[in-house]
Order: sequence, then structure tokens, then C-alpha cells
Amino acid sequence: MSLDVALDVILGLTPVPGLSAAFTVFKFVVSCVEQIEANKLQLGALANAIGQLLATLHTEFQSSRLIVSSCVQPLTDLGILLDDVHRESNVVSIEAFYHRIGVMVNSFQISALLNIQHMLIHNESARREDVDALNARFSALERNQIELRRALGLCSSSPFAYDCL
Repeated sequence: MSLDVALDVILGLTPVPGLSAAFTVFKFVVSCVEQIEANKLQLGALANAIGQLLATLHTEFQSSRLIVSSCVQPLTDLGILLDDVHRESNVVSIEAFYHRIGVMVNSFQISALLNIQHMLIHNESARREDVDALNARFSALERNQIELRRALGLCSSSPFAYDCL
């Protein structure tokens, strides 16, 4: 059974007293999955920006244009940034991470090699695509729930009934 079908079945039921806590946890799990789906493109864009930063730093250190001993604090800050991204990968954090990447680029003095504005534009585009995908998913879930209610006979047959619209 797919997640959409399982969710439609659960949303259409009133849980028996012993299952109400389990229904609540299930709904929480589904909301977490939906949040991850909604953030998928933005997280991909963030990973791309971090990858570009790391690739550029690698090249700069390898060519000796940057020296590890003179970049101790920026390297520490980079480690903290990556640890924070690992722990807090949500939409609210993503914008802050881009700001911190910009600060990081400046601290390594490699701003000419990375285009932060391009990264932000890509993030905004990904955010819009995530919102569109989420809205489409909500519409599909709503249609599925209406169809399920009709199939279970929970809709009134009156032409003036709005319970399944």
C-alpha cells in the first residue's frame, strides 16, 4: 500500500480509543515525509552550493593559493557550518546557510571564484518548484480523499450535498 493510499485510509477513519495515539504518530510521520519532499530541491541546491565551495577550496589549497595554517579559523567555521547543515536541514535554516556560505567565501577570500548570487537565485527557483510540487501533492491527496469517501458511500447522493466537493 502506498503512502498516499495509507494516508487517505487513515484520514477517513475515526480511530478507536486504543489506536488514537498511533494515528497521531502516523500523521506526524506523514507530515515529516511531506516536509522532506517539500524541501527536496532546496536541499539539493544547498548541497550543490556547498559542493562548489568545497571543490573551489580544494583547488585553492592544492595549488597553494591558500595555506591551511593561515586559514585555521575559516576551516573551523566551515566545519561548524557543515555540522549545522547536517543537523538542521529545514527551509528556515536554508536561507541562513546561504548567508553563512557567503561569509565563508569572504573569509577564504575566494569570492571571485564563486557566484553566491547565482546560488541564491537557484535556491529561490528550487523553493518555487518545491512549493508547486507540494501544492500538487495536496491537490492529489484531496482528490484521493474525495474518491475514497465516495467509494465508501460516505457522500450524500443529494445533488445539493457539498460533503464530497
